[in-house]
Amino acid sequence: MKGNWMGVFESALRPTSWLAPIALVAGLLAPSFAAAGEPFIHANEPIHPGCVHALAMHAGDVIPVITTVSLEGCRSSARTQAKIQRDGDVLFIEDEILLGEGTFGYRHLASLDNGIFILAIRRTGPEGSLRVSLAAMLKTTQPVLRSGEVGTTPVVETLGEVWLKDTRQASIRAAGNVVHYSVGIGPSRREATLDFSRIGKALRK
Repeated sequence: MKGNWMGVFESALRPTSWLAPIALVAGLLAPSFAAAGEPFIHANEPIHPGCVHALAMHAGDVIPVITTVSLEGCRSSARTQAKIQRDGDVLFIEDEILLGEGTFGYRHLASLDNGIFILAIRRTGPEGSLRVSLAAMLKTTQPVLRSGEVGTTPVVETLGEVWLKDTRQASIRAAGNVVHYSVGIGPSRREATLDFSRIGKALRK
């Protein structure tokens, strides 16, 4: 999956001349952005930040180290022992064993028409530093053998992730399967479009 989608995610970055701004920063993401479509949940509960942590890139990574996580397996693992906390619409955890110091959390920004979830991921360091990325993830199933019979288990896969290098000003808008975002202010402002239509068509084959 990583080999199939990472190139699409990265090559989808294209300049765009417009962007209806919906602020993402000021504590990560302003609560005025209403996540659309299917919620990012499993077993009627928000997916634990510890499971998203297993999927996300970390400092120094070029590509995600792990691209698929079993939701059932993650729910019963040490990754979900930390209590979920909230900062507005951001779900985050403080877990000394998993994170060292600091926090890790995410906000579900949008659910696209083709079932892809767009998340903003927030990492804070012990000294108060803030790092934010924009990630595309897919909830799907994989075959599993139980008691001699083949069944399926729910998983989440990382399709791609983009680090936002300048979080002083960031905005995003999702329309259909296209995500428009911008980061930075003044001359350093960067606007881009990520079109997930190709991934959606491939997923339906």
